[in-house]
Amino acid sequence: MSAVRRFVHTALGHVVWRLPWGPKRMLSAFSRAERGSYYDMLAAAELTERGELRRKYLEHALQEGTHEGIFLGLVRALGAVDRTEAVVADAAFLRDHGIVGSESLFATLGERDFLAFVHVAEADAVEQFHCYLDAGVLSAEAEAALHRILKDEVFHVTYSRQALELYRQRGEGAAVDKAMRKVRWNRLKEAWLRGSRHLGSVVGQLWLTVLYVLAVAPFAVFARLERGGWSAPRIDARPRAVTARSAG
Repeated sequence: MSAVRRFVHTALGHVVWRLPWGPKRMLSAFSRAERGSYYDMLAAAELTERGELRRKYLEHALQEGTHEGIFLGLVRALGAVDRTEAVVADAAFLRDHGIVGSESLFATLGERDFLAFVHVAEADAVEQFHCYLDAGVLSAEAEAALHRILKDEVFHVTYSRQALELYRQRGEGAAVDKAMRKVRWNRLKEAWLRGSRHLGSVVGQLWLTVLYVLAVAPFAVFARLERGGWSAPRIDARPRAVTARSAG
């Protein structure tokens, strides 16, 4: 792991995992990521023509399904899960992972680039989990869960690396390296976009608060200064008598 990535994961871990809403949000994100990976690996097991990888894809999928349940159990232990939020998040993962209205990730990338994606994503997850464990920011339950899940994640990194080595032996090493660089760039770009959305939400809430304090709240002060306070104008609902002027 690069020193920069270790620093970022450790610094964010110290901040996010200690916030009141931090553990629940992080564990929910892990759970949804595992579900997305579960769908990806099932599609790969169905579409691959390599028998030795079909079994590993299926084993990978089953393990990701188990991991999702572990993380979801931790989330539920922290409090009730908002059903609306869960449905929206699930729908987003179904869309983002090509399950609804599109081809699967395997069909889109092809097997070589799909293996590059799996290897990079799983290796990043292993690094991230180790940073959180080394930082000592997790609860005892979350720490035990990560230790259990890391055993499977190491298997995912290992078999995907071995499968990519076969492509290198066939003379496709440059293509493998290019695919891995592309995956890392896309993941960095997606992380930047996610961070930008969160930052935009925070800044928007900040500006709304400032607008309320500077533009709306003063009206309450002015109303108190007005004798009797401000009130809606009275509307006389009674019909007015119509008088006709006499001519001449």
